[in-house]
Amino acid sequence: MKKTQFFVLFYIFSYVVSAQRHVDSLGVKEDFKIFESILKKGHPTLYEFIDEDSLNYIFKDTKESLGSKNSDIDLYKKMLNITDKIKDGHLILYAPNTIKTDQYYFPLILKIINTEFYTDTEDFGIPVGSKIHEINGKKISEVLERMKKYVASDGYNLTKKYRDIELKFGLYFAYEYGIEKQFNINYTEPNGINKTLSLPAESFAKVRLRNTKRNSYFAKYHNKENDFDFFNTYISNKDPFVYYKEKLNTAILVVNTFEGDTRIFKSKLTKIFKEINKKKIRHLIIDVRQNNGGFRSSAVHLYSFITKSIFKQVTSEYVTSLSIPERKYVTQTFLNEKEFLKDKFNNHPIYDGWKLAFDDMEAVMVPDKDRFKGKVYVLSGGATFAAGSTFTLNVKNDPDMLLIGEENGGGYYFFNAEFPVFYEFPNSKILMSMSMEKVNHYVKDKTIPKGSGVPPDKHIILTVEDLISGRDPELDYVLRLIGG
Repeated sequence: MKKTQFFVLFYIFSYVVSAQRHVDSLGVKEDFKIFESILKKGHPTLYEFIDEDSLNYIFKDTKESLGSKNSDIDLYKKMLNITDKIKDGHLILYAPNTIKTDQYYFPLILKIINTEFYTDTEDFGIPVGSKIHEINGKKISEVLERMKKYVASDGYNLTKKYRDIELKFGLYFAYEYGIEKQFNINYTEPNGINKTLSLPAESFAKVRLRNTKRNSYFAKYHNKENDFDFFNTYISNKDPFVYYKEKLNTAILVVNTFEGDTRIFKSKLTKIFKEINKKKIRHLIIDVRQNNGGFRSSAVHLYSFITKSIFKQVTSEYVTSLSIPERKYVTQTFLNEKEFLKDKFNNHPIYDGWKLAFDDMEAVMVPDKDRFKGKVYVLSGGATFAAGSTFTLNVKNDPDMLLIGEENGGGYYFFNAEFPVFYEFPNSKILMSMSMEKVNHYVKDKTIPKGSGVPPDKHIILTVEDLISGRDPELDYVLRLIGG
């Protein structure tokens, strides 16, 4: 595959603010009215994390703040302030069409560790692991706080926000503060020396190329050169792949996504597990730290290869509407509205919507004949989301498996998915995607606080020392555990 295809992992949209378009007061108010109508008519968990009165007050207060001088980016930020309070990782606002590719991009590649920013590549003479304090006079703690609204996350989860912010820092900085052609950066090197450096902005193309060389991708740990070939093989590879630690009788299966043809995915898994079993492997590590979702059926297929029992994922599904709200502003749905809303839910009404109290995929949730019978460990992180999180929840429910890493990005008790709808607001051209189904998960441990992502059994996070050395602390922990 061509190199450019893999940069999608780095940025979904390679845009920075190059202009703001004025939208007259009538246009702004119309777009906001449509936005409010869509959410109130179709969003399945609108009041899970904020009560109706409070949300109505925010809608009212925001409407009153819409004056005669509004730009599309201003409206975008006001909408984000509302979606951030709804706390749905599948409710996503995309910046308006005046935000275009530009030559002025923040040049450093950063990593968030314990809410602090550190350099993740050795560029411009700044050592890896240098702590950033200020950018153009703005304290980095304030920058982080203001960036959080740009990342949709389930419930109160922050790890997904942090993983996304560190990946798209330059994009969100431009959204929040506008174009900057020069960056004055105050930082402290790992040796404790405080320095200030002025760097010119770079083109997005240059920055994304250097992203492939992050120390936190752990090329050094694998004794590989930290270049695009490693990034291509380990980080952005869309196919499941396996490698081995022969001395430890261990296989490491990397599954970066559940997107793509589900039949092809299962066929590749079958081939991989036949090979693993033929080698008589005793320990299997599955790495889904980069897996941001895809088809739930592929998550089911993967789990069927490692479980010894029939299993469950979903207890019920809920919708608040059988039809798509504000249909005239829809740009895409992917799935058939009649089949996935009306036909699926029509015969299951409840007082405030429709609820399907069973999972139509349970018939295939059985162990595969080629399943692995040894010890299973799963690596998960903040970038693990949607179907990726659903898979880790199955692991969390299984006492014979070990889930390792940080709290991942998908809701523990539920998330919204299955039927995504894409909108474009007519005046500002802001885009939005909203999933209309609430999916309630089957969970065994009900002591986990509401609003959490799926928590690990063993909590391990990257330290600054790990970042500097290129050590993979999660994988290293498991390999040392296996090695005794």
